[in-house]
Amino acid sequence: MLCSIIIPLYNKENFITTAIESVLRQSYRNFEIIVVDDGSTDDSVARVKTISDHRIKMIQQANNGVSSARNRGIELAKGELICFLDADDWYLPMYLETMVSMASRHPGIVFFASRFKSISNPQPADLCWDPGDTDRDELVSDFFYRWRLATFFYTSSVAIRRTGLSRLDSYFPIGEQWAEDQDVWFRLAEISDIAYCPAPLVGYRTEVEGSLCAIYSLFPFPPSHRRLEQRALDQRYPAHHRSAALRLVSEAKISLARYRLMEGQRYAAFIQLLSSWRGVVSRRWWVSLIMCVAVSPALVRRWESWRLQRKQTVVGEVF
Repeated sequence: MLCSIIIPLYNKENFITTAIESVLRQSYRNFEIIVVDDGSTDDSVARVKTISDHRIKMIQQANNGVSSARNRGIELAKGELICFLDADDWYLPMYLETMVSMASRHPGIVFFASRFKSISNPQPADLCWDPGDTDRDELVSDFFYRWRLATFFYTSSVAIRRTGLSRLDSYFPIGEQWAEDQDVWFRLAEISDIAYCPAPLVGYRTEVEGSLCAIYSLFPFPPSHRRLEQRALDQRYPAHHRSAALRLVSEAKISLARYRLMEGQRYAAFIQLLSSWRGVVSRRWWVSLIMCVAVSPALVRRWESWRLQRKQTVVGEVF
């Protein structure tokens, strides 16, 4: 089974070599690497060209965003299994072998993933660890419920059968800068369970700089979630998927309301909170309403920072 690893590249000169070398060290050897440079202005392209391996293909295009780069890679990929690796992340040596093994055990599944490990400013000694049992997997049939609780995989820990991608009307949405990958996961979860390995087989490099407020203030509510909400409201899902999808969207709106509060935008937070009424009005919704009325932005910031750090120690960042 040929695996195609697609690496979108934009100004990652300090990390791209580590990403590619992590693929070259895989125990499973039948793969191709497609690096799609999205108009880098640093030394990224030159760093890739220093690595000599016939399985590496370099494509260059004008800057058009990560979705465009990933889509270009999908179009050029020849593999039966399509994998995605961000240019600042890396695989453990058994990642591809584990994905191929799951694909062989579950021929009717098109969507595969593993757990990942978040590391801030990793040093060389941090790039490898014992992931534990890689032979165990589980089938996730309640994706929207699980995703609401925590992000249990990440773009770089995903593998998809080409046949699964061909069933989608489109791939990654062009021009969207937030949760564009989740749009694909949502649509895949509508057509397939996920075969999931709970061992952390991928390293996710987290940003050292930047505050939560700075990150969330840049974006409106993600279009991917708006589309998910509309599909659920149109009753295009089975009942169990529909309620879980609406709850997921509701929780995402509550999160965004809290970040508006962190910026001191009480009215905007209140409006965002009201827009989540289609989902279940949960305890978190009521707590957020109290925050809108009586809690200072500084206290909300401390609370959200603690909450996210607590979740990150389990599996990863929650939207």
